[in-house]
Amino acid sequence: MADGGLSWGIRWSGISMVGREVSRMVFAILLARLIGPEAFGIVAQALVYIGVIGLLLDQGFSSALIQREHVEPDMPGAVVTVNLGVGAAFTLLTIAVAPLWASFMRTPELAVVLAALAPCLIIRAASITPRAMLQRDMEFRRIGIADITAAMAGGAAGLFVAFAGGSYWALVVQILVTDIVLFVAFLLVGAGRWPNLHFRRLREIAAFSLRAFAAGILVNSVARNIDNLLVGRFHGPQALAFYGLAYRLLLLPVQLASTTVGAVLFPVFSRLADDLAALRRELARATRTDATLALPVMAFAAVAAPQLVFVLFGPEWNPAVPIIQVLALAGAMQAIYQPSTAPLMLGLGHASLNLRYAWLTTAVSTAGIVAGLPFGPFGVAAGYSLATALLVPVEWLIRRRLLAVSLRDQIGLLGPGAHTATWVGATYLLIAVAVPDHELVVLGFGSLAAAATGGVVLRLAHPAQYAELRHMIGRVLGVEDRPTPVPRESTHN
Repeated sequence: MADGGLSWGIRWSGISMVGREVSRMVFAILLARLIGPEAFGIVAQALVYIGVIGLLLDQGFSSALIQREHVEPDMPGAVVTVNLGVGAAFTLLTIAVAPLWASFMRTPELAVVLAALAPCLIIRAASITPRAMLQRDMEFRRIGIADITAAMAGGAAGLFVAFAGGSYWALVVQILVTDIVLFVAFLLVGAGRWPNLHFRRLREIAAFSLRAFAAGILVNSVARNIDNLLVGRFHGPQALAFYGLAYRLLLLPVQLASTTVGAVLFPVFSRLADDLAALRRELARATRTDATLALPVMAFAAVAAPQLVFVLFGPEWNPAVPIIQVLALAGAMQAIYQPSTAPLMLGLGHASLNLRYAWLTTAVSTAGIVAGLPFGPFGVAAGYSLATALLVPVEWLIRRRLLAVSLRDQIGLLGPGAHTATWVGATYLLIAVAVPDHELVVLGFGSLAAAATGGVVLRLAHPAQYAELRHMIGRVLGVEDRPTPVPRESTHN
């Protein structure tokens, strides 16, 4: 895959993610200040359920559509039909079980909130295939337009309800409007597909889809939601609000890496399946760049957490500070490896290996979370971070097996980022100690000083990585034109 293909995809995937997530974060900050932790936590309890069930809407067919060499004209429509049927069934099921979920989470208000959010499931089901087909064709510009438009519309609607005194309903409206506008935007950019009944087409991709679906459920549903489920169930909505806020802040860099790089690497790796040398170069470049960006950012988040929470959210959210600090480790490791591990395995056709890794991830993450549960949200965060760290050597072994990359070389990819992160964190801490009890001053001046120090250290101590990072940024910003698409590789079961 030419550099231009990766840069074009990353450019528009990055624009999409940054525009969407920054919009959501700004609106989340405003809504958190307006409605408070208790109301925020009630909706967070509902989103635990919606998040888990929502991942059942796609049976892995979208991954197969992206990876498959040839897609017959009627295949996407058949996938749409299945998605809509599953979405409608889960919407009705959610309305029926809403009172039971409220009783399980010991929050009476949750029943009506969950019932109100139930239509999100069928709306999201309708958006799965349009997004997959746009991603397949590397049409990240259209995805970006749809994502940003939806995030802005949903946030504005939520703020309107919050200012009207709507409490947690502001978040409900935000979520519903975002999903509706996203689906409409996909239709307007020409990504819609009419449903049909040509289900025989699905047999051709069933084996690959089933394995991708199972792995996605384990990693994205169980492993990444069990912590929210247990915190909400055993420690209540306010504790979940603090944990959820910390997780959301640290998830932003992870999503930036996963959405901008990970979404692009899957089709890129699929096209490079017969050129392992080129694939190895792209993987090393992506991993090293992710580490150089993620490690300093997470170091900054850990040391600046007291000022960030106080200035942005207010003192009533201060219990989230230690949770942010301990989750920074998990956030860094996920931002480095999450964007490339599954795309590598699926792109090379190793769906079975991806599924086995998903089982391992789920088991280790769940064990860490359960071990920390008696110690509250902070204990859960510590257990989750420890589990994430223990899985990193497995990531290295997968890369060594598939691409023959030595462990020494893989560890070396982390060096520039780790060194820079040390200086970033130390610079900010020095300013925080020198200027106590002035949170806004420390946050403003400390952020600038830490960023400047990081840039200088990277430039002087790691000039090759500095040059590569500048090159990558130049590519993403549009120095090169969009390339001609490269033929795809076939799906391996």
